[in-house]
Amino acid sequence: MALFTDVSISTLDQLVAQDTAVLNVASTEGIDAGAKLGIAQEEVGIEVTAALSRSAFSLTTPSAWWPGGILVSQVRLSSIAVTPPLQLWHTFRTLALIYRDAYNNQLNDRYLGKWNAYNDLAKWASGMLSQIGVGIVSDPVPIAESPQVDVLTGTLPAATYFVQVSWANARGEEGMASTVVSVSTQDQHFFLVSAKDPPTNAVVWNVYAGTSVDAIMLQNAVPIALGQAWLIAPTGLVSGRGPGNGQEPNYFRQLPRYLQRG
Repeated sequence: MALFTDVSISTLDQLVAQDTAVLNVASTEGIDAGAKLGIAQEEVGIEVTAALSRSAFSLTTPSAWWPGGILVSQVRLSSIAVTPPLQLWHTFRTLALIYRDAYNNQLNDRYLGKWNAYNDLAKWASGMLSQIGVGIVSDPVPIAESPQVDVLTGTLPAATYFVQVSWANARGEEGMASTVVSVSTQDQHFFLVSAKDPPTNAVVWNVYAGTSVDAIMLQNAVPIALGQAWLIAPTGLVSGRGPGNGQEPNYFRQLPRYLQRG
């Protein structure tokens, strides 16, 4: 799962999956749906942080061992995994913001109805998050930065490659893969991939590559050491698993039931 601070919790596609008309409404009313995604994420983050600071495990609670890992006392947004209730809360909050602005532009009751409906759904999703708990990652690995890809003289034919990288911590937990970098090469080439700016808890990294965005696969048989680059083999790319979705929560922390705004 992605961490709260990795990427946008929801996407425009996920907004459309809930409301097929939302992007048309946003365009008609001059509303920046992408900006609303960011505003909604900031609002949800403030509410989650406030709830955690008042929960039974406050920011001053000493750390304790938890099965399979360490119970983090000072939970930050960068330690929170994006679980389904959190993602739905963000989606519904974003839709409510869009229809709020649309209603205030036109005073159209149809927009008011959707604003109220998505507010109610956001409250429901935040309630589910309070009940299930926020997913906490004990040793969070942030999303990797886009890699550096250098083309060298070699023996491979001309091609276009799509490349991603990811970091992993000492427990072998892999963070979210970077955004995709594309590189087009001429005949007689190799290419070299370097991962940049490792987080402090990263100990190794992985490289993924493919000749299409839908066929990006793991290329290294064993994790790559920090500071070491990866060079494509003379035989070309290999088949492997695709990039993961980030770390799973190590445990869940319940929130007080006062998340009411929606």
